[in-house]
Amino acid sequence: MGNVEVHNLSPVREDERKELNLSRKLNYKQYCRHVEGRPNATCLRELPWNIRDSVSLYERMNAAFNALTELPNELSVRLPHLNYLDLSYNQLEALPDSFGLLFHLETLNLKFNRVKTLPHSFYHLVKLTKIDVSHNCLKMISADVIQLEKLIKLNVSFNKLKSLPVSLGGLKYLKVLLADNNRFPESLVTICNNGSDELLSHLRKNYNLQMQSSELLSSYSHNVFPRVRGNHLLTSVPNPHSAQVQYIQSQTHTANTSNRIKTPLLPPQGASSLDANDLKDKILGLIYGAAIGDAICISTCCMSADECHFHYNSDGINYTEIVQDELRVRWKQGDWTSNFDTMVLLLDSIVSWAGVIDELEYARRLKTWCQCGYPELGDEQGIVLSETTKQLIEKSEFLIHPHQVAQQIIEQSSVHVIGVKNGSHVYDNCSTGSTTSDVSSISEIMGQGPLYPSSHPTIPSRKFGTDNGAVVSIAILGVPGFHVSEEVEANTVRICKTTHSRPVCISSCLVITSLISQMLQCYSDQNCCKAIEEMINKAAVLASKYITQADELDNFNRYINYTSVNSLNMREQYNMSYTLKAMSSGLVALRSQKSYKSFMMNLLMEGGDSNSNGCVAGALLGCKVGYSRLPKEWISGLRKKQTTWLNVKINLLLDMMGLP
Repeated sequence: MGNVEVHNLSPVREDERKELNLSRKLNYKQYCRHVEGRPNATCLRELPWNIRDSVSLYERMNAAFNALTELPNELSVRLPHLNYLDLSYNQLEALPDSFGLLFHLETLNLKFNRVKTLPHSFYHLVKLTKIDVSHNCLKMISADVIQLEKLIKLNVSFNKLKSLPVSLGGLKYLKVLLADNNRFPESLVTICNNGSDELLSHLRKNYNLQMQSSELLSSYSHNVFPRVRGNHLLTSVPNPHSAQVQYIQSQTHTANTSNRIKTPLLPPQGASSLDANDLKDKILGLIYGAAIGDAICISTCCMSADECHFHYNSDGINYTEIVQDELRVRWKQGDWTSNFDTMVLLLDSIVSWAGVIDELEYARRLKTWCQCGYPELGDEQGIVLSETTKQLIEKSEFLIHPHQVAQQIIEQSSVHVIGVKNGSHVYDNCSTGSTTSDVSSISEIMGQGPLYPSSHPTIPSRKFGTDNGAVVSIAILGVPGFHVSEEVEANTVRICKTTHSRPVCISSCLVITSLISQMLQCYSDQNCCKAIEEMINKAAVLASKYITQADELDNFNRYINYTSVNSLNMREQYNMSYTLKAMSSGLVALRSQKSYKSFMMNLLMEGGDSNSNGCVAGALLGCKVGYSRLPKEWISGLRKKQTTWLNVKINLLLDMMGLP
């Protein structure tokens, strides 16, 4: 026998490992044109020749959002160390036979191509753990798929498959299998619609039966037919202790009046048990907690449970891993969504008016944002996620009488979502009995076709006017005058009624701002479960007085008492954006003993209107733990242009509060 030489070394040192990124960043309009088959002229039509002509040590390659029509046969020879390959959103119709020589490949993304068949060599890639070949033209998956023995996640949805190989049931590590929107018989379609677990159970049952039959037949000399069945007063004093003394002097009126004019939001002595630095930490935690909660949780918005588990690992993700699709492509990597944008509108108002909260000022800012977004950040218009807000800003009287107009649209549009028809939500009118169709709403809910139409998305709640459009932005109103509960209450009600006049919306907003106010006062141990429950109970008592109907009060109390995110039914059809779901997400976050990151991962894997829920829960949990204990990678991963812009506003707020 010849000698066998074994090398137990990585082919490239850890510090030499590289990623080849040939992908393109698209805005929403570019994305639409791309998926319609009209790629930008700058798209790659073929891989660069320097890749094809020389051996490279890249371990990861991303060539998504180009117009590749074929892969060179030399790919596996020139990039022999690839373990991650993203070729999504191209125009590939086939893979070369040499593709099977990418022996180290572990993750393959081929979604949104035109692949019709997979070469036989594909099934030799035995290290593959995750494959996404959704949105292609596959008509068959070979029974040889059983050779991919380490496969954990497989997405073959939106193809032309008429059956699935029973051998998939023999893959013992396979945990997530997405196969919806194919051409299966109705019986298999029903199983697919019930989720990945049931589909895998079905395949494993059939696989075991097939194995039993094969064992029986092997005792005879018969030929065995291969039967195949069908998811953050900078003081001039550098010493922090001196800064603390300056802060205390200001609170006790021992500083000059001119200095106090510069700090109109300076809390009096005794307003909080926290020292200046800890108070600052909590305020920063509130703001940045909301921002990163919104930005990271967009990753699973409107995804099914199977999709959440297919796309993400529950132990942690970063912004670069957020799947790009018709919804998520609207925001750039590390960007927050319009939920936090609207909170910044309130922050701007607080800073501009020295803590004076006025509904006319807010209405003006809101409408301007809806029309133009934040031009300094490159926006052309705001992406309105609230169905109620979207209808409100179209009213000509909104800037003059916002409270009255907000009430009128409720009285005139007493509707409930009852279904989807022709890609739009259908509402029934409680007063007239008629039905109306809102073509600008979310077009379909999870697994029933495209999530959003080409217009900006809105996710309505079952009862019109009860969506989370107000509660996602309201937490910042717990900061100015936090030591005076009556002031916090009045400000909250005034702003909430500007857009969302229903009692349940007002109450949910009051719960959030009351809890922020209490945490900033900090007269109890916020790591004590009993103290947290007392805070929540106090907030609930304050908020519940705005609800007069018994059934609504019962429902409110039910959401107040939830203790886990999986009991909130986040994916409830036509009701994902219900204001009490977002409120309750925040309460569960406060009750949780988990770290910020751990809780957020738990929350986002529930899907639904995840970024809205994440924004509210992130604000409360961020205030509880403080900015200093937020995940560093999630803060640093936010877009630098946005955070630089935001930090200017936060510093103005801290100056007004006299905080060091």
